[in-house]
Amino acid sequence: MGYRWIAVCLIGFNTLLLVILVIAGIHYHSGQKAAPSADEIQVQGEEPAELLSAFGDEVYEEEPEREESRELGYLLLLTSVDSDLKIKVVGREGEAAEGREWKAYIQPEEGEETVLYDEDRDGVIYAGKLPKGDYRVHVDGAGDASITIRDVIRMTAITDVRRIIAQESSVNAEKEDTEYREEAAGEETEPAMDDFDLSGGAVGIDVSKYNKNIDWQMVRDSGIEYAIIRAGYRGSSTGVLVEDPYFEQNLAGARSAGLKLGIYFFTQALNPAEAQEEAMAVASLVSPEDLDLPVYLDVEGSGSINGRADGLDRSVRSENIRVFCETLEDMGYEAGVYANKSWLTSQIDTSLLDPYDIWLAQYRMKRPDYEGRYSIWQYTSRGHVDGIEGNVDLDLFIGRSGR
Repeated sequence: MGYRWIAVCLIGFNTLLLVILVIAGIHYHSGQKAAPSADEIQVQGEEPAELLSAFGDEVYEEEPEREESRELGYLLLLTSVDSDLKIKVVGREGEAAEGREWKAYIQPEEGEETVLYDEDRDGVIYAGKLPKGDYRVHVDGAGDASITIRDVIRMTAITDVRRIIAQESSVNAEKEDTEYREEAAGEETEPAMDDFDLSGGAVGIDVSKYNKNIDWQMVRDSGIEYAIIRAGYRGSSTGVLVEDPYFEQNLAGARSAGLKLGIYFFTQALNPAEAQEEAMAVASLVSPEDLDLPVYLDVEGSGSINGRADGLDRSVRSENIRVFCETLEDMGYEAGVYANKSWLTSQIDTSLLDPYDIWLAQYRMKRPDYEGRYSIWQYTSRGHVDGIEGNVDLDLFIGRSGR
């Protein structure tokens, strides 16, 4: 028994030794060494398992995989005005993808790639003074998109722009919707309705959610000939784009009643890229063939709210208006600006807007004393029209000749 046990142990030991030698020989002849684990690799500021692959004694840096938007639910939107580029990342519901430092790779058709970061984590990255040409943009986690940069503004489509327009039920409307009729804030007494000089023009109204449900046939029967309907607004607090909750209802009702139609959009754009975005938003809501009058950019203050764009420099504000109008006209719309006399005189450079319509607001006057040209005069915010409960804005359409 003792000899047999010794023999078995010797055979087992020899077998184990043979296995070890075979494995060692395989590794020796293949020239391979065991790779270190991720825990053994230390790279400052990065996760080794994501950025590094270890092979033998050498460690190689690799580019992380660029994730696609269809997998993560993010959408990449590009806007170009002149030589500037706005890169915006939005979520499934069109909301800005905030709280993350997005990384954008901007690759021209010829030349080196530029990498920019969303340092303030607001979902928006700006690139300025880019040479004209075709660009491919990738944002980690939000996919790829292409755009052409030109020397001068041209219509540049924003993919799925309809997705970034919010419904008012999803925002804090009290903070965002600050459309404010400064002309109506004074104490002065307005002329009686019969005292306004309305000769040589057609009377119309402009409406928004504040006018609530409207009986449009009664409006038409009362003698109103046209309506300018608010399509939406940019939020004065966050800059979100919002569709007026009564827009579609008002558009359909006014059209059914046979009124001539125009559109307006309340702006809080900070720069030309955002102004172009507003123009694209309007274009996604209504077609040019549905309108008889221009699309107007409503440019006014936000009262005591202090909206994000209230303090813009005159030159920037004027350029925003120009870009909004030119973008829409490139797409087949007529365009113009709405503002009161004070803003048209001191806050807007109207010399930049010669090709575009002007809608003047001036109250408490039998006839405007504004010396510039205008096509429509909004003469009161305290009008009364059959079919509309409460006050409504009244306008006189007098054509392009102005005074």
